[in-house]
This record gives sequence, C-alpha cells and structure tokens, in this order.
Amino acid sequence: MGRWTEYISRFHHERPGLATEVLARCRAGEHNPHTWLARAVSGSSRRVVDIGCGSGPMSRMLERDGRTVLGLDLSWEEIQTAHRLGPGPFVQANGLALPVGSGAVDAVISSLALSVIEDTGALLDEVARVLRPGGMFAAITPTYRPINVTDMKLLGPLTARLKGPPRFPVRLDMRMGPILLEHGLKKIEDARERYYFDVSNLEDAEALLNALYLPTIGDFSVRRAAAWLAKRAADEGEPVRVPIPMRRVVAIKMRAEESANGSPQTGYSPGDSLSTRASV
Repeated sequence: MGRWTEYISRFHHERPGLATEVLARCRAGEHNPHTWLARAVSGSSRRVVDIGCGSGPMSRMLERDGRTVLGLDLSWEEIQTAHRLGPGPFVQANGLALPVGSGAVDAVISSLALSVIEDTGALLDEVARVLRPGGMFAAITPTYRPINVTDMKLLGPLTARLKGPPRFPVRLDMRMGPILLEHGLKKIEDARERYYFDVSNLEDAEALLNALYLPTIGDFSVRRAAAWLAKRAADEGEPVRVPIPMRRVVAIKMRAEESANGSPQTGYSPGDSLSTRASV
C-alpha cells in the first residue's frame, strides 16, 4: 500500500462524512458543488453509479422514482455513514474494479474520485466499461482557479500557516480532454466555479481544514491555521469567506461508429449546464 493510499484510508476512517459535509456548506449563489454535479445528470438516466460516494449526498440528491443510484466507496466507515443516512443502495467497492456489468448504466458521477484515485487511466477504463454507449460521465474536482486578488490575500497567509496547500496524487488541470478521449470518453463540457465556505468561529475553521487533504501537514499547523481563521472572523465581526474553486467535467461514452471521427452526436451542449437536459 502506497503512502497516498495509506493516507486516504486513514483520513476517511477517522473523519467519515466530513468532506461531503463541508462540500455541502460551500456556496456559489444558491447552489453548492453537489447540486452543480447533480444538474449534469439527465432526468432520463435510470441507472446511475456514484464513485467515491462518501456519506452518500449525491445518491440522496439524485433519488427519484424509476431511478437507481448505486453509491460506491472504498471506505467502510463512509459506507456505514451513508447507510445510516439512507436510503442506498451503498456498497464498499474499489473504483478500479466496479461491481457493475459492462454497458449497464446510463450515467457515472463522482465528486472527488478523479482527484484521489492515483491510477486515472484505470479509473476511466472502468467508467467507460460500465457506461452504455452514449452514457454520461460527470465529475467535479478541486482546482486552482478561478481565484481573485481578494481571495489571494486570504489564501496566502492561510497557506503559510498551514505550511503548504492541499495536495492530490494527480494533476489534471490541463490534460483532461486528451485523457478522456484515450479511454473512449468525449469531453463535452469543462467548467469552473468558485465556491465559498464561511468561517464564523473555531468550529467552522476546524471543520474546513480537517476536511482538506493535507498529507504533508502536521496537526499543529492545522490547529494554528484554524485559530488564525477564527480570530480573523472575530476581529472582522463577520464570517471569513474561504474560496473553494471547483471544476466540473462532463463526457459522453463514444459509440463504436463515432470513435473513428471523435464526433458523438449527443444532443448535449454546454448551455445545458444548469439544467437536466443532457442526452444520455
């Protein structure tokens, strides 16, 4: 087991549900990252797989009559938390070996798997395998932009106190389209959004920082950064808005006849990004 695998296993063993709870509290206007991801899923999708489901917020958000959403996570503790919150089904499974038949699902979603699973190629192979031709893959992942000058004035001192930024085993910012295409998936949308997490007190600050993947950062630095955020909120008399930039990628599994020219006719356009009209 590699260092990253050991870290991520320990992280979710000790803090089940925390990462998804913090994501749910991040806001951009009236929506959060979960609702943004959910909007990419067509209303006609009947069989959906949620890779790295955590405590299951996406499965619950997408639940509707006539649809089955299967939540999968490698962490037993996350799956147990998801079961307590309901309704399921939730299964402990590896994203690199999905317990789903080939061509069996209409949509695959993930809120963090692209960031935390080291073997991106193997993950995308599994996504393409379980999707039916024309099926949709939608994922959100942390990114480094958009960030404005005001954000940087906060993030600079915060990162200095943490002794480093959050880290992930892969960097996909500039390569997502070609990587998807290599695995039979045609990228049809690549969008970015800046969310904010409001820190009003020490409890908020600790929740946020403990939900970040900080494999090289010690507990002392996390506590110091949390105390600094809480003090700043108290001094300013209002919540400190911590930026959480996110990226949403949507792709379609190409049909055999489309793979030759790379031009799938999906009926989906980026203009559908805030609706549920994507054709899958």
